[in-house]
Amino acid sequence: MKRLAYILLLMAPLGMNAQDMYQTAPFMENDITGTSRFISMGGSMGALGGDMSVMGTNPAGIGLYRSTDIAISGSMNFNRAKANYNGNVVKSNKTSFDLENFGAVLACRQNDGGPMKFFNVGIGYRRKNGLSRDFAMAGPSLGYSQQYAIRYLYDNNPFNLSDADYKSFEGLYYSWLPLLATYANIGDTDGNLITRPDGSLIYEPTDVEFVSEERGGTSEVDFNFATNFNDRFYFGATVSLVNVDYSRNTVYYEYDDQGEIYSLGNYNDVEGTGVNIKIGAILRPFKYSPFRLGFAVHTPTWYNLRNYSYADISGPFGDFYDTRDYELYYDVLDIKSKLNTPWRFTASAAYTFGNYLALNVDYEYADYTTASYRRSAIGSRNDLNEEIECNMDEQHTVRVGAECNLGSGFSLRGGYVYSSAPMKTTAFKEMMNMPVTSTSTEFENRYDKEMVTLGLGYRGKIWYFDMAYALQTQKSDFYPYCDPDVVNPAAKVDYTDHSVTATLGMKF
Repeated sequence: MKRLAYILLLMAPLGMNAQDMYQTAPFMENDITGTSRFISMGGSMGALGGDMSVMGTNPAGIGLYRSTDIAISGSMNFNRAKANYNGNVVKSNKTSFDLENFGAVLACRQNDGGPMKFFNVGIGYRRKNGLSRDFAMAGPSLGYSQQYAIRYLYDNNPFNLSDADYKSFEGLYYSWLPLLATYANIGDTDGNLITRPDGSLIYEPTDVEFVSEERGGTSEVDFNFATNFNDRFYFGATVSLVNVDYSRNTVYYEYDDQGEIYSLGNYNDVEGTGVNIKIGAILRPFKYSPFRLGFAVHTPTWYNLRNYSYADISGPFGDFYDTRDYELYYDVLDIKSKLNTPWRFTASAAYTFGNYLALNVDYEYADYTTASYRRSAIGSRNDLNEEIECNMDEQHTVRVGAECNLGSGFSLRGGYVYSSAPMKTTAFKEMMNMPVTSTSTEFENRYDKEMVTLGLGYRGKIWYFDMAYALQTQKSDFYPYCDPDVVNPAAKVDYTDHSVTATLGMKF
């Protein structure tokens, strides 16, 4: 029976991707993370260099070191979300503590009289993308319902309601969402699923609710080398090993005047590893000018992912079903896949005014439509890649940073970051392209993102201490489901994230 299940998996008419476009997108983005100095300047140090965090942006910046550096950073993050769904506002809060980064740079002076003045080596850990967040939305249904989306899946591939059993799940032919609805007895009256013969709902909701809990994210371990030629040209490369440890648990509810009609839970864990290579250069084109130009190229991150997920449902009469039943969990719900993120290109410019003021500007470009995904067991292109090409977008990021020397070892820093959305606001989740095992209907289209940063630092003869504050804002449209027949309303979401980072280090 298990071998038959895999054969049917290859023949299934519905999509059989392990993940959807919205699940893979978070692993493609980069947060502004690292040392407090780097964060307080908005991550804008592509031509300025001289901080261990640039191993992850422009590796050539490590070539500006003239002494050994060891540092560790920790952060406190306050994630806030406000969702307005049909006039009802729900606020969500999540506070987390993270090890932001730690690492070391060994500066090796070259005394052979040649053009190479320094050959430096760096190694560091960096939190690449923090995804821990709580989110909730609720409000009146106003005649809309997830049940219509479930009925749509059933109508496009109907099955015998009276004969549905666990073999329907094992066969991987019918979409599991209407199968779950059948098991929970949602509208299974007179041979109909969810709706009456005239199309009206048997259980019409008055209110809906959605809650989610996300934990974990991605992190990188960087191995860097960088060179300094005559204090005019700097070159560097970084090999980054990426770790993915992420979970997302969601529950969707529909209510009527009698209470809860049903609840649908989805539980998803992603683990994996990846690798990418970053190459960069910094040039001081004019001998007697501090003006510098920087360039960097990041290869895609080549991910190997393991995604294991399951769903459960509770119906109006207390019926409960869990898709981990019947030994399906490791055969079907535990999927291995490969994800390649887009290339990234960065251009930078910096200027220093004596020992008093330093300015840097970065521009970064990434084309998310070039990302690709494939199942490890199948290895061919699939519907997800077509969705990525149609719905993802080019991303443009501008970072500006400044550092002012206040004297007596103190420095004041500030930065600004703008990033365009990597996904089109017209994108949506087409459930017919999802795997038959997928029962998660929600999706979110985020808009442009902005960040303002501030920081203060102190440098002693050996020890130094820096702090940074970052405020990030972003808006989005959150849809608990997509109704194929009508444009259902979205929750208007405002994200406001605060973070405080502290770094303790020593240079000698």
